[in-house]
Amino acid sequence: MAQIDLKQATLTIMDGDTPVNELEVRIGEGNLTYNETRNMEYKLNRGLLDEVREGDEVPVAVTFDFVWDYIKGSTLVSGAVPTIEDTLKKRGNAVDWVSSDADACRPYAVDLVIVYTPDCSTGEVETITLADFRWEALNHDLSAGTIAVTGNCNVTEATSARTANV
Repeated sequence: MAQIDLKQATLTIMDGDTPVNELEVRIGEGNLTYNETRNMEYKLNRGLLDEVREGDEVPVAVTFDFVWDYIKGSTLVSGAVPTIEDTLKKRGNAVDWVSSDADACRPYAVDLVIVYTPDCSTGEVETITLADFRWEALNHDLSAGTIAVTGNCNVTEATSARTANV
């Protein structure tokens, strides 16, 4: 994977409604990470490695901490743009958002879509989708004007696609 300059990326927070509600965030400074993990179980035979199999699934862990340059929304309540926290918590101007998780019995979730568009026209646009994200911690730094969010996705891996930069 190539290094992504978040100043050339947007984060879109999307719900599961039709048409989709979304909040596009242009990132200024900061970081966004996601970790995919799989458990492997190794079985021994008389003290020697013998068998291996996959263990329990692990959700994709996501962390983002940044200052944004601008926020733009679509399909909004009363035409007002929700905050990032509104979209994660389904409150305020995002109170009518619908969970991205198809199972209505599960807690509210959103999809996180990162679109990286490199400066030069020869690079490919990369789109990374982190489906069914649920926040677990929100840490605020008022002096820096940042919010740090951690949570998990109800998937075992992110999806990624590259397209020509036109």
